[in-house]
Amino acid sequence: MKILISKKKKYFVKDTSADFHTSEGVIEKKFLKKTGLVKTNKNKEFLLVEPNFIDLWEKIKRGPQVIIQKDIGLIIAKTGINKHSNVVDAGGGSGSLCCYLAHISKEVTTYEIQKDLIPILKHNQRLFDLQNLKIKNRSIYDGIKEKNLDLITLDLAQPWQVIDHAEKALKVGAFLAVYLPNIVQVKLFADALKGSSIQLLEVEELIERKWKVEDKVLRPEYEMLGHTGFLCFCRKF
Repeated sequence: MKILISKKKKYFVKDTSADFHTSEGVIEKKFLKKTGLVKTNKNKEFLLVEPNFIDLWEKIKRGPQVIIQKDIGLIIAKTGINKHSNVVDAGGGSGSLCCYLAHISKEVTTYEIQKDLIPILKHNQRLFDLQNLKIKNRSIYDGIKEKNLDLITLDLAQPWQVIDHAEKALKVGAFLAVYLPNIVQVKLFADALKGSSIQLLEVEELIERKWKVEDKVLRPEYEMLGHTGFLCFCRKF
């Protein structure tokens, strides 16, 4: 697979053995064998490259609502995970978060209780060729078998049920990041942490607003991405 990119369009080219048709003309198959700048028969220019992780993320198969990039980015920034990190994620859902984490980390195990979501997770695992991502069809409420973890991420309705398990599974100094859509859930989770070795560091919410920068037009876009969820960042002491 390759991708064609212009300022306004992006095309995924699955078959490079045939001419590729775009809204701005046709690219002959002989030009699809290389990478770099190519032109259509209408003299429109595209960049032809191999897709990277960010390009493929646009093609993930979706089931339930996914954690989006602005929130994933904050999780990565606040926890400092890297190629040496061992991570547990729950619930896996469509795999947006666990695939990002596996792209960066040494090993990621995702727990997903819903059996019908496992094929979606496996599809997205194959899409990114993530050999270091393990998928478990079980409830994390029943326990965490993995130990000496650097990070646990939770996108669950009742994350307070995982606190005891997380205490046993996390390294001292490691992080627990919890994504919650409702502030009442945040309060319940914060209260449940009292008396545990896991301390709440901060609760954050990101609002994303893009800008239009075009000729003499310099202004915020009329629509912005508001509330998606609250992120609770905790650390084991």
